[in-house]
Amino acid sequence: MRSRRSTSLRNLAACAMLIVPASALWGQERVDPLQSITQAELRDHLYYLASDFLAGRDAGEEGYILAAQYGAVHFRAAGLVPMLSDSSGAPTFFQQIRFETATVSTESVMRVTLGDVERTYRLGQEFLAQPVFASGGDQTITGMPLFLGYGIEEPDLGWNDYEGVDAAGKMALIVGGAPTRNGEPVLPEEKHQMYSRLLRSANTLFASALNHQVATLIVVPDSATATMWDRLASMMNRPTVRPVSPSSQEMTSPPSLSWILQLRPEAAADLLSGTGFDPVSGTGTYTPGPLEKVHVSLDLKRNVESAFSSPNVVALLPGTDSVLKNEYIVVTAHLDHVGIRSGELYNGADDNASGSAAVLEAAEAAAMAPSKRSIIFVLFTSEEGGLLGSGYFVDNPPVPIEQIVLNINLDMVGRNSPPFPESLLALASENERPRLLELITSVNDSRVGANLDLRLNEGEDPQNHVSRSDQLAFIQRDIPAILLTRGFMGPDYHRSSDDPETINYEKVLQAARLAFALAVEAGNREVLFDRE
Repeated sequence: MRSRRSTSLRNLAACAMLIVPASALWGQERVDPLQSITQAELRDHLYYLASDFLAGRDAGEEGYILAAQYGAVHFRAAGLVPMLSDSSGAPTFFQQIRFETATVSTESVMRVTLGDVERTYRLGQEFLAQPVFASGGDQTITGMPLFLGYGIEEPDLGWNDYEGVDAAGKMALIVGGAPTRNGEPVLPEEKHQMYSRLLRSANTLFASALNHQVATLIVVPDSATATMWDRLASMMNRPTVRPVSPSSQEMTSPPSLSWILQLRPEAAADLLSGTGFDPVSGTGTYTPGPLEKVHVSLDLKRNVESAFSSPNVVALLPGTDSVLKNEYIVVTAHLDHVGIRSGELYNGADDNASGSAAVLEAAEAAAMAPSKRSIIFVLFTSEEGGLLGSGYFVDNPPVPIEQIVLNINLDMVGRNSPPFPESLLALASENERPRLLELITSVNDSRVGANLDLRLNEGEDPQNHVSRSDQLAFIQRDIPAILLTRGFMGPDYHRSSDDPETINYEKVLQAARLAFALAVEAGNREVLFDRE
């Protein structure tokens, strides 16, 4: 179990109940909902949520619990209602989640059969294993792997290892490195250098595998990365945190990327012996496709211990239309940050007190003029642990998952990023992207006037925004989603200097107003998406 700060802090939870803007309590009928969202109120939220008092809002710690209580108090004051019940059956805003820690046991093995010959590889020696979206305990995974070459998806640059290959639900193997032709790089120099080292290209490669719904990914590191095997082993041996499945049901694992494994080049040579590619030297040619004479069996065992509990905060604004109220728009932000590390306090003002403050203000404004569709507002726990709160929410939704029609997620909306210094980014999921972009531009042009940058919807997304925040859980369930952000990385990202005085409150104001206006417009359209 985690260590806990003194439980006497619980006696101070009432402090959160006192910090409620007056507009949430009276006089709402005299205020334009959009104009009710102000920098002053956003600043109040941010200075509380990112205060030293909350100790970085680490999921399950006392500071996070106080932040969650603060969110629930504000949702209730705005007129929203709880959707869930606690253990006694009483209504509650808290979706309690029990978490456990797990380490991959050294008893785990990988067996590779080539014809009549079977080889057994040992965890830590020939292969490493890291659960990504895997749930539960021990797992056995078997199958004929796909060979996807370098796993590079750059069709505009003349290289796409996924072209013509259906990887959904399958085990796939990729090798680290960048393609060459006649001794010369195929990709532009900057891209070639990125893909040449797995430590630089991992996020991009994993995002492609995720987008193609690869179930289990086996990665053969490039020669330079392979020399760092002990460091890789140390990283992959760290305990992982996962939600515990409710006793009444089995959680459904996301449809892709449950496990990532790394396999030494020497061990991979046998698997790839019939492809024409040598993973040890990194040379040769290949055609992506199934390794028809290869069968892989993974017997993955985990040591599991109970860890902590931490809630999502969930609130409902019921819709006004007798039919459309049964469709739900979900407006979200993660409430947690990383707490205290090595004695330093990480207050997480931008990441993500900014998005949480914006959601609280958007909820208050929306309650002044409810829309035809219902709107659910959620503050997620454990985003920093691997999008765990949002994953749990879509696995255990308070309404049938097919009735959720749109997600609007806010993450890091309070700073200026070097690539996008004065702009908010608005990213739309591939699912329904044209309609989502029309919704974003029409609402912003007519109501909000935020300084938006939409370029990542058409061009390259080097930081993989779509797979790095809570909207991913909805996208994986084929629910259209919008991400509002200032862009990941940049100033003070995961640093102890991410404090309220560094925030661009005008940018947070634009994000909060845009989230509100998008939710209300989507909530009132007679037809949101044309579905056959």
